[in-house]
Amino acid sequence: MAATAREEVLALLAEFGGRAPQEVPERVDSMELAWLAHVLEQRHGRPLDDDALSRIATVADAARLLEGLRAAER
Repeated sequence: MAATAREEVLALLAEFGGRAPQEVPERVDSMELAWLAHVLEQRHGRPLDDDALSRIATVADAARLLEGLRAAER
Protein backbone atom coordinates (compact mmCIF):
# COMPACT_ATOMS: atom_id res chain seq x y z
CA MET A 1 0.00 0.00 0.00
CA ALA A 2 1.35 3.42 -0.97
CA ALA A 3 2.09 5.96 1.72
CA THR A 4 -0.31 8.83 2.12
CA ALA A 5 0.97 12.24 1.07
CA ARG A 6 1.28 13.25 4.73
CA GLU A 7 3.27 10.10 5.56
CA GLU A 8 5.60 10.74 2.63
CA VAL A 9 6.17 14.37 3.64
CA LEU A 10 6.85 13.35 7.24
CA ALA A 11 9.30 10.68 6.08
CA LEU A 12 11.16 13.15 3.85
CA LEU A 13 11.40 15.76 6.58
CA ALA A 14 12.49 13.12 9.08
CA GLU A 15 15.23 12.00 6.68
CA PHE A 16 16.42 15.59 6.31
CA GLY A 17 16.51 16.20 10.05
CA GLY A 18 17.89 12.81 11.06
CA ARG A 19 14.88 12.03 13.26
CA ALA A 20 11.84 9.80 13.38
CA PRO A 21 8.72 10.88 11.44
CA GLN A 22 6.75 11.27 14.68
CA GLU A 23 9.34 13.83 15.84
CA VAL A 24 8.74 16.16 12.87
CA PRO A 25 6.88 19.31 13.95
CA GLU A 26 3.88 20.53 11.97
CA ARG A 27 5.57 23.80 10.97
CA VAL A 28 8.03 23.56 8.07
CA ASP A 29 11.07 25.85 8.27
CA SER A 30 12.86 27.37 5.29
CA MET A 31 15.64 24.77 5.13
CA GLU A 32 13.11 21.94 5.29
CA LEU A 33 11.09 23.60 2.54
CA ALA A 34 14.15 23.86 0.30
CA TRP A 35 14.90 20.16 0.88
CA LEU A 36 11.29 19.16 0.25
CA ALA A 37 11.12 21.21 -2.96
CA HIS A 38 14.32 19.61 -4.23
CA VAL A 39 13.20 16.06 -3.51
CA LEU A 40 9.68 16.54 -4.88
CA GLU A 41 11.02 18.14 -8.06
CA GLN A 42 13.39 15.19 -8.52
CA ARG A 43 10.74 12.55 -7.85
CA HIS A 44 8.01 14.12 -9.94
CA GLY A 45 10.16 15.48 -12.74
CA ARG A 46 8.89 19.02 -12.75
CA PRO A 47 9.87 22.26 -11.04
CA LEU A 48 7.67 23.73 -8.34
CA ASP A 49 6.83 27.38 -8.87
CA ASP A 50 7.43 30.05 -6.26
CA ASP A 51 3.69 30.57 -5.79
CA ALA A 52 3.18 26.94 -4.79
CA LEU A 53 6.16 27.00 -2.47
CA SER A 54 5.06 30.23 -0.80
CA ARG A 55 1.86 28.50 0.34
CA ILE A 56 3.77 25.83 2.31
CA ALA A 57 4.12 26.60 6.01
CA THR A 58 3.05 23.27 7.51
CA VAL A 59 3.25 19.55 6.89
CA ALA A 60 -0.45 19.66 5.92
CA ASP A 61 0.30 22.32 3.27
CA ALA A 62 3.12 20.21 1.84
CA ALA A 63 0.89 17.12 1.80
CA ARG A 64 -1.75 19.04 -0.20
CA LEU A 65 0.92 20.05 -2.71
CA LEU A 66 2.10 16.44 -2.99
CA GLU A 67 -1.48 15.25 -3.50
CA GLY A 68 -1.78 17.73 -6.35
CA LEU A 69 1.44 16.45 -7.93
CA ARG A 70 0.23 12.86 -7.66
CA ALA A 71 -3.16 13.77 -9.18
CA ALA A 72 -1.47 15.53 -12.11
CA GLU A 73 0.53 12.38 -12.85
CA ARG A 74 -2.57 10.20 -13.17
